Amino acid sequence: MTSLTAPWTPGFLTLSKFCKRPDFSHFQWYLQHIEDFRKDQLSHLGEVVYLDYAGAALFSRAQLAAAQELLLTSSLGNPHSSRASEELLDRSRDLVLHMFRTTRATHSVVFTSGATQSLELLGEHYPWTVNGGCFLYADESHTSVLGLRQFARRSNWAFGTFALEDLPNLANDLSAAKMIEGQVPESIAGCNLLAFPGESNFSGLRTDLSCLSALRQGPQRWRLLLDAAKLACSPGSLDLSQCPADFTVISFYKIFGYPTGLGALLLRHDAAPCLFPRDVHGPSGPSGPLYFAGGCVSSVSATSSFVVPRPSLSQWMERGTPHFQGIFTLSVQLATVRRLGTDLARSRHALAVCHEAFLRTARLRHSNGQRLCRIFGAHEEIRWAELQGPTLALELHYADSSPVPYGLVAERAAARKIMLRTGCHCNAGACQRYLDLKDEDIRHFHASGKVCGDDRGLIEGRSTGIVRVSFGLYSTMEDVSRWIELLVEFQDLLPTEPKILAENLAATNHLTNPTVSAWPRTSMGRVRAVKIYPVKGCGPLRVNRWPLDPSGSLFLDRRWCLSLGTRRSKLRPVSAKQAPRLTTVRISLRGRGRSFVLLLSSKFHPETLEIALSEEDSKILQANGVAADPLDTTRNGARMHEEKPADASNADASIWFEQLLDLKDLQLRCSSDGTAGTGEAPARTDFANAPKTLLTLGRGGSMGQWSDEGDHPLKDGLHGLLATLRRALRLRGAGGAVPGQRGGGLRRAL
Repeated sequence: MTSLTAPWTPGFLTLSKFCKRPDFSHFQWYLQHIEDFRKDQLSHLGEVVYLDYAGAALFSRAQLAAAQELLLTSSLGNPHSSRASEELLDRSRDLVLHMFRTTRATHSVVFTSGATQSLELLGEHYPWTVNGGCFLYADESHTSVLGLRQFARRSNWAFGTFALEDLPNLANDLSAAKMIEGQVPESIAGCNLLAFPGESNFSGLRTDLSCLSALRQGPQRWRLLLDAAKLACSPGSLDLSQCPADFTVISFYKIFGYPTGLGALLLRHDAAPCLFPRDVHGPSGPSGPLYFAGGCVSSVSATSSFVVPRPSLSQWMERGTPHFQGIFTLSVQLATVRRLGTDLARSRHALAVCHEAFLRTARLRHSNGQRLCRIFGAHEEIRWAELQGPTLALELHYADSSPVPYGLVAERAAARKIMLRTGCHCNAGACQRYLDLKDEDIRHFHASGKVCGDDRGLIEGRSTGIVRVSFGLYSTMEDVSRWIELLVEFQDLLPTEPKILAENLAATNHLTNPTVSAWPRTSMGRVRAVKIYPVKGCGPLRVNRWPLDPSGSLFLDRRWCLSLGTRRSKLRPVSAKQAPRLTTVRISLRGRGRSFVLLLSSKFHPETLEIALSEEDSKILQANGVAADPLDTTRNGARMHEEKPADASNADASIWFEQLLDLKDLQLRCSSDGTAGTGEAPARTDFANAPKTLLTLGRGGSMGQWSDEGDHPLKDGLHGLLATLRRALRLRGAGGAVPGQRGGGLRRAL
């Protein structure tokens, strides 16, 4: 048995009797009743496969029902006005401390909007001016942790980074630290700060927290900041009775899914003196917070600078009214999820699903033996359940070992209704570490137009990010099967960007011999149809006859792009990752007299959109024998879009897409020179992910033509195709021919 899929998942005892796999012991942790619970209580997911628990947990109907019942059967007002609400708020603090196995005897809870605001509050209150100290953060730290170095820089503190595995060495030796600015002082005892994640939000690698006592008690006397936003997602993994971090930050939406905008800063009492106001008569810049708010002070005068802070650190740091309704629901949400299993059982369930995903992902290979995925983390270690969280971070590779751009993976995942995360995940250090990117590489990528959060997964053939899938309480083995189905799409594919493909083929010796046996051999192949993508991100136009433009590109492919922004702001292309409903748009070709019209429709929009092609474009299609069904002029609910220059906008098209995607300030733009797009690297045209040239097996004039009529058989399957491709590359250099189907690969073009 090599395929384990829901809706029926065999139990551990069944597997132990019949499964021939040696690596199935993790199934004993799998909570099979989660499958039925999810069908009943998470039906709002529909067909979506949710693989982003590191981004946010899912909530069930049972959780929402419990929260609503509490709020609808109670009269709970502002804690600043209601004694009952104030008492419930205090009980909620005790609940949070109990969740992480500690009490008020050693810790305090400051409610915030999330881990990021917790870090900001810590930075504003921390004594950066004391003794001119040192701030170090782990290389796999979240961007929100890196932001603390701005406080250090303002106060002339030395700051730098260190490898996560070197954390224990910093107790007595600072040689492992890589300083960015300043030098480590000879004597740094005091309020020097050391920051690290409990679990990397990038790779899921967990930090060995057994060294924290030595770090606090060593000669450096470090104050320890634990970013537990990801670690706290696994129930029972954060134990503050055994983890003496001075400051711990968490986000509750990563634990329960609901509500968002709620987190906490957990403070050890012996570290509290570092954060109390140092000037009771008023904040004083770098030596104290610059701001106070309602609920923070015991007394204040409006006609002088007189102000007295609250004696409780929680009250002093919680500015204004907290998210009290969300805080009050924490108890019932915790009770709801605990009905599904103990903390340990729920944590192990997510690990079991993730480990199954790892095992099945790691086995995938191309036909030439190359691995499909390069996986990061400690999944292969014997103690993987201790060292690794339920996260799978990976980089996909084409059959020639070149990286697959993560934007393409995200696009195909969205088409399959799989929700995952791509990019660097706000963790630049981990991205640099695992992808071997230097500081100069990051600067070069930015100069080339790369910005955080975009879909540009390749620049000059180098990966700029990775693909991350993560699992949680409501994950099932069916999710794993759907994930594997997505990966199988990329088996035996080659890149479509001609420059990258030429470089890879030239550097890959085992592809230079057309008789190599590593590739699958078939007696004959024949191209029967091709897909054109006139509007980037939308569905394809399927044709069996189509012209090529003079450069060899598919005519009209990626001609239009949906952009977000106004004329006064910089326009940004909208991708399927940002707007998954783009992939539901279907495109067909219709005739209107001697002209052609592209007809756009979606099941999520009651109307259709017509894009009328120009007279010149229509003549090209007619001259190349392209046929189309006549446009139904009797139908209702159609919007017209006349083709216009690249800088023109059309109200009807914009409104149609705005209604479909629930976004504002959309514009349907035409490429500046009327050609296709550029691929992943910067080039002269506008729209990304478009192939430059279609592989042709015949001769063409100024305007080439693809057709399934009288087609040329591709003898010897991929061998003949590769041989033709190599000849084209030798003759035409980097502008050589490549398959012209979306997302690229020889297998998909056959």
